[in-house]
Amino acid sequence: MLGLAHQYSFADLQTALIKQIKPLLNLENICTVFNTANIYDLEELLQTCHSFMELNALEVVAGDCFTDLSQKSMIKLLERSTFFAPEIEIFKGVAKWCKINNDVDDLVIQCVRLSWMTVVDIVSTVWPSRLFDCEKLLQAIAEIVGVKTKLSTSRGFYLLDENLATVQHKAEVISGSNSSWLLMGGGNVESKFTSHYIDGKSAIIVKLGAPSFVNHFKMRLWDGDQRYYSYYISVSLDQKNWKRVIDYSLISCRSDQVLFFNQQVVKYIKIGGTHNTANNGFHIISFEAYFKNDVPTTTNGIICPNYNVATLDKKAVVIKGENPSALLDGNARDYDGNKGFSYHFFDKGNLTIQLAQPYMISTMKLLLWDGDGRHYRYLVETSVNNSNWEIAVDLRNKDCRSWQNLLFKERAVVFIRITGTHNTDTGNTGFHVVHFECPSEV
Repeated sequence: MLGLAHQYSFADLQTALIKQIKPLLNLENICTVFNTANIYDLEELLQTCHSFMELNALEVVAGDCFTDLSQKSMIKLLERSTFFAPEIEIFKGVAKWCKINNDVDDLVIQCVRLSWMTVVDIVSTVWPSRLFDCEKLLQAIAEIVGVKTKLSTSRGFYLLDENLATVQHKAEVISGSNSSWLLMGGGNVESKFTSHYIDGKSAIIVKLGAPSFVNHFKMRLWDGDQRYYSYYISVSLDQKNWKRVIDYSLISCRSDQVLFFNQQVVKYIKIGGTHNTANNGFHIISFEAYFKNDVPTTTNGIICPNYNVATLDKKAVVIKGENPSALLDGNARDYDGNKGFSYHFFDKGNLTIQLAQPYMISTMKLLLWDGDGRHYRYLVETSVNNSNWEIAVDLRNKDCRSWQNLLFKERAVVFIRITGTHNTDTGNTGFHVVHFECPSEV
C-alpha cells in the first residue's frame, strides 16, 4: 500500500500509512521497513528507522533480518557515525550479509571502520574472513597502534537531551575521592562531593557506559562559601589521547557551570582542578553529560548569552559592597532613600559582582539611585580572575543619572567592578545602584 500510495502521489494516504507503521517497528520488521523507506526516499520514515536502529544497534546487526537489507540500505546505515555497536560486531554482521548478498564494488565492506577494532580482532576474526586484502589490514593495524593517523571517525552512541553520566547508563567515576556521590545528582554540600588534590597530576575521571556523542556538560562546584575554582575538562576514547574541550584553568568559576563545546565522541571525561581560593582541593557536587541540538552561540568555548546572567538564579553574587542582596534581586521598582539599593562609599572600595562562569559580554545595564536630581560619575571594569582588570566603560568625567545602558568591546567576563567617583548631592560620599544586569536586556 505504501508503495502504491507513493507511486500515485497519494500524499495523505502515504502520510497516514507512515503514521501507522512508526509505532509498529520491531527487530523483526525493521529491515523490511527500512528497505522500503530507502526505495521511496521517505525521509520521515527513514529518520524513525534510523532512531530505532541506533537505539538497538547490537541487536540489529546480530539479528536474522540484517541480511535482508539491500546494499543501498546497508551503506546508508553503516555510513552513520551514530549507528553504534562494537566495530567487530558490525563486521560480523557485514560478513554474514556478504555471504548471502552481492556486495557490488565492495561498497558495503568499505563501510567497516577497521581502525576502531583491536589488533586481536583484526588478526583473529577479520583476516581469516578474506574480505579485506592484507594491505588494508596492515593500514588498519598501523592506525590502531598509532603509527599512522586514523582516517575514519569513531562511531558513538547518540541519545538526545538525556544525561549520559548516570549509573542507569552504566557510567562510573574511575578516579577521584568519594566517587560514589558525583553521579547521584548532588546533595548536602557540606558532605556529598567528589574531589581530588590539586597537584597538577590528579583529576576526576568519569567513564561513560559507551563511546557517546557529547557537546554539553553541567557541573556544580562546591559552593558552601564564597570560594571559587579554576579547572579544565578533557575528553578521550582511550585515556591515551586527550582533547581539552573546556579550558578555565586561569579563570575563576563558582557553583553551577553550564558548558558547551563542539560535539565529540567521548568515553572518558577528565575534570582537572587547577586552583581553589580556599585550599588545595577541587570539589564537585554533581556532573552531567549531554548531547544537545539547541546550543548557544560561543566564542572560544565561552557562551555568548542573550539573557541576563547576573542573577541569583544563575548563581551570580555580589562579593564587595554594602547591602549586596539588593543589586541582583531583579527588583528595579521597590526602592526609596533607605532600602532597595546597594552602595559603597567613595573612600571604601567598590561594588564587585562575580558571575558563576565566564561569559562573552558587550553590554550592561544599571539603575543609579534617582530619588532626587543627583548625578553620579563612575568607572566599570571587568576581569576573569579578580586580579587583572580591563576598563569597560569610563564615565568619571560625565554626570550620569537613573538608567545606564552601557556598550563596550565584547570580552570574557567573570567579575564586574563598579567604582563610583562622584555624587552631586553635596556632602554625600556614597555611590548607590538599585539594579544591575548583563548582558543588558533592553
